Amino acid sequence: MKALGTKYVQLGEWCLNLFLLNCLWFIFSLVGAFLLGIFPATVALFAVLRKLTMEPEEEVRIFHLFWKTYKSEFFRGNILGYVWAIMGAALLLDVRVLHQVETTFMHQVVTIALYLLLVLYMFITFYLFPIFVHYNLKFLEYYKYAFVLVIGRPIKTVLLSALMLLIYLLFSLIPGLIPVFGVSFIGFVMMKITSSSLKKNNHSHIEEVETFS
Repeated sequence: MKALGTKYVQLGEWCLNLFLLNCLWFIFSLVGAFLLGIFPATVALFAVLRKLTMEPEEEVRIFHLFWKTYKSEFFRGNILGYVWAIMGAALLLDVRVLHQVETTFMHQVVTIALYLLLVLYMFITFYLFPIFVHYNLKFLEYYKYAFVLVIGRPIKTVLLSALMLLIYLLFSLIPGLIPVFGVSFIGFVMMKITSSSLKKNNHSHIEEVETFS
Protein backbone atom coordinates (compact mmCIF):
# COMPACT_ATOMS: atom_id res chain seq x y z
CA MET A 1 0.00 0.00 0.00
CA LYS A 2 2.87 2.34 0.88
CA ALA A 3 4.58 1.56 -2.43
CA LEU A 4 1.35 2.37 -4.29
CA GLY A 5 1.15 5.69 -2.49
CA THR A 6 4.73 6.46 -3.51
CA LYS A 7 3.88 5.71 -7.14
CA TYR A 8 0.96 8.14 -6.98
CA VAL A 9 3.23 10.83 -5.57
CA GLN A 10 5.79 10.24 -8.32
CA LEU A 11 3.06 10.35 -10.98
CA GLY A 12 1.78 13.60 -9.53
CA GLU A 13 5.28 15.10 -9.57
CA TRP A 14 5.79 14.10 -13.20
CA CYS A 15 2.42 15.57 -14.20
CA LEU A 16 3.29 18.82 -12.45
CA ASN A 17 6.74 18.93 -14.05
CA LEU A 18 5.34 18.26 -17.52
CA PHE A 19 2.69 20.93 -17.07
CA LEU A 20 5.33 23.43 -15.93
CA LEU A 21 7.61 22.53 -18.85
CA ASN A 22 4.75 22.88 -21.31
CA CYS A 23 4.01 26.36 -19.96
CA LEU A 24 7.68 27.34 -20.11
CA TRP A 25 7.94 26.08 -23.69
CA PHE A 26 4.99 28.22 -24.82
CA ILE A 27 6.15 31.29 -22.87
CA PHE A 28 9.74 31.19 -24.12
CA SER A 29 8.63 30.42 -27.67
CA LEU A 30 6.56 33.61 -27.47
CA VAL A 31 9.53 35.50 -26.03
CA GLY A 32 11.30 34.82 -29.32
CA ALA A 33 8.12 35.61 -31.30
CA PHE A 34 7.98 31.87 -32.11
CA LEU A 35 10.19 32.29 -35.19
CA LEU A 36 13.30 32.74 -33.03
CA GLY A 37 12.02 31.20 -29.82
CA ILE A 38 10.56 27.83 -30.72
CA PHE A 39 13.81 25.93 -31.29
CA PRO A 40 15.76 27.30 -28.28
CA ALA A 41 12.68 26.57 -26.15
CA THR A 42 12.60 23.02 -27.53
CA VAL A 43 16.29 22.55 -26.74
CA ALA A 44 15.69 23.84 -23.19
CA LEU A 45 12.71 21.50 -22.81
CA PHE A 46 14.80 18.48 -23.78
CA ALA A 47 17.67 19.58 -21.54
CA VAL A 48 15.36 19.53 -18.52
CA LEU A 49 13.74 16.25 -19.58
CA ARG A 50 17.18 14.70 -19.99
CA LYS A 51 18.06 15.66 -16.43
CA LEU A 52 14.75 14.46 -15.01
CA THR A 53 14.82 11.19 -16.95
CA MET A 54 18.46 10.16 -16.74
CA GLU A 55 19.34 11.57 -13.32
CA PRO A 56 16.09 11.13 -11.30
CA GLU A 57 17.94 11.03 -7.98
CA GLU A 58 19.18 14.60 -8.41
CA GLU A 59 17.11 17.67 -7.58
CA VAL A 60 16.37 19.70 -10.71
CA ARG A 61 15.64 23.41 -10.62
CA ILE A 62 13.44 23.36 -13.66
CA PHE A 63 13.07 27.06 -14.35
CA HIS A 64 16.76 27.76 -13.71
CA LEU A 65 17.92 24.97 -16.04
CA PHE A 66 15.36 25.90 -18.71
CA TRP A 67 16.33 29.58 -18.71
CA LYS A 68 20.07 28.83 -18.61
CA THR A 69 19.81 26.49 -21.59
CA TYR A 70 17.52 28.80 -23.52
CA LYS A 71 20.07 31.61 -23.26
CA SER A 72 23.22 29.58 -23.86
CA GLU A 73 21.80 27.58 -26.79
CA PHE A 74 19.70 30.32 -28.41
CA PHE A 75 21.78 30.62 -31.58
CA ARG A 76 22.85 26.97 -31.88
CA GLY A 77 19.30 25.81 -31.24
CA ASN A 78 17.95 28.06 -34.00
CA ILE A 79 20.61 26.89 -36.44
CA LEU A 80 19.96 23.23 -35.64
CA GLY A 81 16.20 23.64 -35.93
CA TYR A 82 16.03 25.81 -39.02
CA VAL A 83 18.55 23.79 -41.02
CA TRP A 84 16.43 20.74 -40.33
CA ALA A 85 13.14 22.56 -40.94
CA ILE A 86 14.37 23.87 -44.32
CA MET A 87 15.38 20.35 -45.34
CA GLY A 88 11.93 19.08 -44.42
CA ALA A 89 10.22 21.92 -46.28
CA ALA A 90 12.31 21.14 -49.36
CA LEU A 91 11.22 17.49 -49.25
CA LEU A 92 7.55 18.46 -48.94
CA LEU A 93 7.90 20.93 -51.81
CA ASP A 94 9.44 18.23 -54.00
CA VAL A 95 6.52 15.93 -53.24
CA ARG A 96 4.00 18.65 -54.16
CA VAL A 97 5.82 19.40 -57.40
CA LEU A 98 5.86 15.71 -58.34
CA HIS A 99 2.10 15.56 -57.86
CA GLN A 100 1.78 18.13 -60.65
CA VAL A 101 3.92 16.15 -63.06
CA GLU A 102 2.63 13.59 -65.52
CA THR A 103 2.83 10.07 -64.12
CA THR A 104 5.54 7.87 -65.60
CA PHE A 105 7.51 4.92 -64.33
CA MET A 106 10.43 7.17 -63.36
CA HIS A 107 7.99 9.58 -61.73
CA GLN A 108 6.64 6.74 -59.56
CA VAL A 109 10.17 5.66 -58.59
CA VAL A 110 11.13 9.19 -57.58
CA THR A 111 7.86 9.66 -55.67
CA ILE A 112 8.38 6.45 -53.68
CA ALA A 113 11.97 7.50 -52.94
CA LEU A 114 10.80 10.91 -51.71
CA TYR A 115 8.19 9.39 -49.41
CA LEU A 116 10.82 7.06 -47.99
CA LEU A 117 13.04 10.07 -47.39
CA LEU A 118 10.16 11.79 -45.58
CA VAL A 119 9.74 8.77 -43.31
CA LEU A 120 13.48 8.74 -42.64
CA TYR A 121 13.31 12.48 -41.94
CA MET A 122 10.59 11.89 -39.35
CA PHE A 123 12.61 9.11 -37.70
CA ILE A 124 15.74 11.28 -37.49
CA THR A 125 13.65 14.07 -35.93
CA PHE A 126 12.78 11.73 -33.03
CA TYR A 127 16.45 11.52 -32.04
CA LEU A 128 17.79 14.94 -33.03
CA PHE A 129 17.02 17.02 -29.94
CA PRO A 130 17.77 14.25 -27.39
CA ILE A 131 21.19 13.88 -29.02
CA PHE A 132 21.73 17.64 -29.10
CA VAL A 133 21.29 18.02 -25.33
CA HIS A 134 23.24 14.85 -24.52
CA TYR A 135 26.43 15.05 -26.57
CA ASN A 136 29.00 17.65 -27.49
CA LEU A 137 29.45 17.08 -31.23
CA LYS A 138 30.50 19.00 -34.29
CA PHE A 139 27.38 20.57 -35.70
CA LEU A 140 26.69 18.29 -38.67
CA GLU A 141 27.39 15.21 -36.53
CA TYR A 142 24.10 15.72 -34.68
CA TYR A 143 22.22 14.87 -37.89
CA LYS A 144 24.65 12.08 -38.72
CA TYR A 145 24.41 10.47 -35.28
CA ALA A 146 20.61 10.71 -35.31
CA PHE A 147 20.67 8.83 -38.62
CA VAL A 148 22.99 6.21 -37.06
CA LEU A 149 20.52 5.66 -34.20
CA VAL A 150 17.62 5.28 -36.65
CA ILE A 151 19.50 2.51 -38.45
CA GLY A 152 21.12 1.01 -35.36
CA ARG A 153 17.99 0.98 -33.15
CA PRO A 154 15.18 -0.09 -35.52
CA ILE A 155 12.97 -1.53 -32.77
CA LYS A 156 13.11 1.68 -30.75
CA THR A 157 12.49 3.70 -33.87
CA VAL A 158 9.35 1.68 -34.67
CA LEU A 159 8.28 1.92 -31.01
CA LEU A 160 8.72 5.69 -31.06
CA SER A 161 6.67 5.92 -34.25
CA ALA A 162 3.87 3.85 -32.71
CA LEU A 163 3.89 5.94 -29.53
CA MET A 164 3.78 9.20 -31.52
CA LEU A 165 0.77 7.86 -33.41
CA LEU A 166 -0.95 6.93 -30.13
CA ILE A 167 -0.22 10.39 -28.72
CA TYR A 168 -1.65 11.98 -31.86
CA LEU A 169 -4.82 9.90 -31.49
CA LEU A 170 -5.06 10.77 -27.79
CA PHE A 171 -4.72 14.49 -28.45
CA SER A 172 -7.25 14.21 -31.29
CA LEU A 173 -9.76 12.65 -28.89
CA ILE A 174 -8.94 15.01 -26.01
CA PRO A 175 -7.59 18.26 -27.52
CA GLY A 176 -7.80 19.93 -24.10
CA LEU A 177 -4.65 18.01 -23.14
CA ILE A 178 -2.55 19.88 -25.72
CA PRO A 179 -2.17 23.17 -23.79
CA VAL A 180 -1.55 21.17 -20.61
CA PHE A 181 0.91 18.45 -21.68
CA GLY A 182 1.12 18.66 -25.48
CA VAL A 183 4.75 19.43 -26.24
CA SER A 184 6.28 18.31 -22.94
CA PHE A 185 4.66 14.86 -23.04
CA ILE A 186 5.86 14.26 -26.60
CA GLY A 187 9.35 15.33 -25.53
CA PHE A 188 9.23 13.09 -22.47
CA VAL A 189 8.35 10.02 -24.54
CA MET A 190 11.13 10.77 -27.04
CA MET A 191 13.70 11.33 -24.29
CA LYS A 192 12.61 8.26 -22.31
CA ILE A 193 12.84 5.89 -25.27
CA THR A 194 16.14 7.25 -26.58
CA SER A 195 17.91 7.72 -23.24
CA SER A 196 19.14 4.13 -22.88
CA SER A 197 20.71 4.23 -26.34
CA LEU A 198 22.46 7.49 -25.48
CA LYS A 199 23.84 6.17 -22.19
CA LYS A 200 25.21 2.98 -23.71
CA ASN A 201 27.06 4.65 -26.58
CA ASN A 202 30.83 4.69 -26.16
CA HIS A 203 32.11 5.88 -29.54
CA SER A 204 35.48 7.56 -29.01
CA HIS A 205 34.68 10.58 -31.22
CA ILE A 206 31.67 11.47 -29.05
CA GLU A 207 32.22 13.19 -25.75
CA GLU A 208 29.36 13.10 -23.31
CA VAL A 209 29.11 16.41 -21.50
CA GLU A 210 27.27 17.98 -18.62
CA THR A 211 26.72 21.32 -20.35
CA PHE A 212 23.14 21.44 -19.20
CA SER A 213 23.64 20.44 -15.58
